[in-house]
Amino acid sequence: MSLNLPQISLSVSIKNSLLTSVFLLLAILGGVSVMATMRLSALQGAVEIINHDRLPQIHALGNLETQIAHTHLVAIRAALSTAVEPRADAEQELRLRTAEADAKIAHFKETIGADTPMRMAFEQFIHKWSLYLKLQAVMLEPEVGANRERLERVVNIDMPPVFQAVVDAIGHATRLADHRADTAIDNANLDARLFRLVLWTVNGISVLIGLATLGYVTRHVSLPIFRITQSMEAIARGRLDTEIPYAGHSNELGMMARALAFFRISLVENERLNAATRTLSELSEWLQSAKSEPELYQMISTVLGGLMPECTGALYIYADSRDVLDVAAEWNGQARTRSLNPDDCWSLRRGHVYIHGTSEVEFRCDHVHDGANENYCCIPILAHGETVGLLHVEYAFKGEESAEDAKARFADRARLALACAEHLSIAIANMKLREGLRDQSLRDALTGLNNRRCLIQTARRELLRASRKHTPLSVVTLDIDHFKSFNDNHGHEAGDAVLRHVGEILKAAFRDDDVPCRLGGEEFVVMLPNCTIEEAALRAEELRARVEALNVSYGERMLPPVTISVGVAAYPEAGIDLPEILRVADGALYRAKQKGRNRVELASGGMVPPIDEVTNRAVATLDAIVARAATDTIAPPDGDADQRVA
Repeated sequence: MSLNLPQISLSVSIKNSLLTSVFLLLAILGGVSVMATMRLSALQGAVEIINHDRLPQIHALGNLETQIAHTHLVAIRAALSTAVEPRADAEQELRLRTAEADAKIAHFKETIGADTPMRMAFEQFIHKWSLYLKLQAVMLEPEVGANRERLERVVNIDMPPVFQAVVDAIGHATRLADHRADTAIDNANLDARLFRLVLWTVNGISVLIGLATLGYVTRHVSLPIFRITQSMEAIARGRLDTEIPYAGHSNELGMMARALAFFRISLVENERLNAATRTLSELSEWLQSAKSEPELYQMISTVLGGLMPECTGALYIYADSRDVLDVAAEWNGQARTRSLNPDDCWSLRRGHVYIHGTSEVEFRCDHVHDGANENYCCIPILAHGETVGLLHVEYAFKGEESAEDAKARFADRARLALACAEHLSIAIANMKLREGLRDQSLRDALTGLNNRRCLIQTARRELLRASRKHTPLSVVTLDIDHFKSFNDNHGHEAGDAVLRHVGEILKAAFRDDDVPCRLGGEEFVVMLPNCTIEEAALRAEELRARVEALNVSYGERMLPPVTISVGVAAYPEAGIDLPEILRVADGALYRAKQKGRNRVELASGGMVPPIDEVTNRAVATLDAIVARAATDTIAPPDGDADQRVA
């Protein structure tokens, strides 16, 4: 695995993001400062306008309105005074107040300047004021004062509308000034709200930039470092199946993750090699403990499937004919080639290991299917200098690894397969040797049935099981009636033919758990686990009917009919060990012979149930089998005569 340099450095990315964030924050702060200065200037201008322009106008108009009101009151007092001296004082005060009012009017007119709306409003006031002064002069004339009725009309009727017009003109000017001040205040408030909105927006942007920077650093720096650190701690604790994140990134974190992944792969490989070494050291012991070839091949499938999970494989064993090899064990998938010819494999033709995919000059084996990976190996299994089988291993290529990594890993698996082949060859050779010896020691050579030794060994195991589980067990003993006459009248070869046919019927009539045996001569025994004496009697009667229906030809002539006498006994009624049960069953067998032979007797003295419909069908099936086997030729041991089943 190669560690490529990153295209974009993580440190550079962090530096750029932080610099960008700082620059943006400085720019925002600068913009806020400029806007704050501008806002302060605008507020200061508004305050100055209100303080130096609007408020003095409002104050002056208010004073002018007060002055005019006092002047009006003095004028009324002067007009209503009848005494000379008070009237003179009132007129003197009126002249003073009128002069003060004219002076304030003149001063206010000068302060208006180019303010056209205010000037027009004030011109209306001056016009109203002049009318008021004219009416005031009329009211103060002596003739008017002498005419009480006319005076009251001027004071109460003519003067109030004119005075009110003057007051209204001042009020209009005041409202105009107030409106100008209110407008300035509203503009200032609007600017303040706008500035507040801009300030909140800027603050929000600043917070978002800070959060974005924090999120970037957390997501792309802190969290990856934390997760990678967790993976490192988990791997350090031995959890080699821990997932390593960010291995696909092109920055420093990706480099760290890929380095950690490479380290984990190395640890996994070392752990697997150590485990494989330990397994191989135990493999021989386990394989030597197998009690049969199927169990041995099942153990091989389990062990090799775990040792080489990346590989599919199969173990081929030579058939008895030595012309073809059949699949005996397979792992991590089903073998597409179920059988192969020795000439289809280069390793069998060349006599040594053939590893495909490692040399420049190589040829594909004919037994390898088209979809197989090019990385495969074939290893001959040798035992005692003889080839007994073939170990075939294919590498299951995965898309996420490169071709170089696949070849390197397969080379390691090929070496492991070679080490396994050595253990397998010894185990298979020993198993075949044990099977041969066991078959010779436990099988009857003439009939292929179990012999007395096998019966004794099996009986010991089954009696213990029946005692422990409280299950029934029955024993059937039988021998061929008048068998001595077959040997005396037709020869021992004819007798052997009868024995072979009876043996075939015994093997066909009983299931796998049953143990049919030949004790010797014409005597046979069948042990029936999990079978009551009644069931055993029915099956014994079925067997007797099948033998009775048997027609045996020897040479050019037919042999006399064959019959058997049968005795049935059961555990524990007949005894608790095999010799005792056999003795009781033999007693029943002797009673069958005494009662005329070709019958079944129970050790308990009970009656044998009649043959039911199942037995009739079995007899009919046997007749069909015998008819089909009429053309089969059975050669005698010396080859002088042919025996056929009619």
